[in-house]
Amino acid sequence: MVLNTDAGCFGSEGYCFFSDVFGPDEVLAMQYSLDVGVRAGFLDRDQYYGEPHTKEVFWLEVCRYPYLLDAVEAVLGPNLILVYSSMFIKLPGDGTSVGWHQDNNYWPSVHGTDVATVWLALDDADAENAAMRIIPGSHQDYQEMETVPAGETEMLRKKVQVAPDMEDQAVMMEMKAGSLSIHDSYILHGSQANESGCRRAGYTIRYCSTDTAWVDMDQHPIPVFLVRGEGGARGEQYTDLRPE
Repeated sequence: MVLNTDAGCFGSEGYCFFSDVFGPDEVLAMQYSLDVGVRAGFLDRDQYYGEPHTKEVFWLEVCRYPYLLDAVEAVLGPNLILVYSSMFIKLPGDGTSVGWHQDNNYWPSVHGTDVATVWLALDDADAENAAMRIIPGSHQDYQEMETVPAGETEMLRKKVQVAPDMEDQAVMMEMKAGSLSIHDSYILHGSQANESGCRRAGYTIRYCSTDTAWVDMDQHPIPVFLVRGEGGARGEQYTDLRPE
C-alpha cells in the first residue's frame, strides 16, 4: 500500500505523513540530546523515556516547534493541548516488538475523539529497523478494542489480537529522520523487532483538540500544556505555553 501524505485523508485513513519537518541541524541536535540523556541515565526502563517534555526544556521546545504544530493543526484544527510524550528506542538486534494496540487504551484521563499521536523520527526508520506499521481505517467508529496480555518480548504490557486479513492491510511508516507521521489515538499500530544493525528511535507526542477533547486533571499525572489556540471549557486547568 502507499503512504498517505494528505492530511485531508486523516479522517478516513486515520493517519498521515509529513516529510522533513525538522532540518539536518535540528535532527543532529535531537540525536545528541537523546544520546546525552541515555548516558545520563534518564531512561525510565530499557528503550523507554517517559515524558521528556516535563523533564528537559529541550524536548518541550521540540513539542512546541512551529512547523510541527502546523502539521498537527492541519489534522486537529487550531486549538491544541499537549498531553503526553514518550521516547521509544529500538537498539540494533534487540529482538523486542510492539504488538498491535490503540494509544487511547493507555490514557484513562483523556476524553474525546480528536486525539492524535505525532511519531517523530529521530533516526531513519525503515522495514529493516522495524518502522511502525499502521492499519488504515481501523480507528473508525472510535471503539476501544478488547486487549490481551502482551508477550515477554513485547515492549507494551497489552495488545489487540488482529486477524490475518486485517494485518495484511498494514502500511509501513518508513521515513527519514526529521520527518513525522500523525495517527489517530484509536488506530491500530505496532512494530516488529529491530533485527538490523541500526538504531531506531522515535519520539511520540500526544495532542488533543480542545474543541472535542478534554483531560481530567484529577487523574492526569503530569501538567497539560496549551500550545496553540484556545483552551476550551476546561482551559483554566491547563498551563498556557502559547507564544506571546
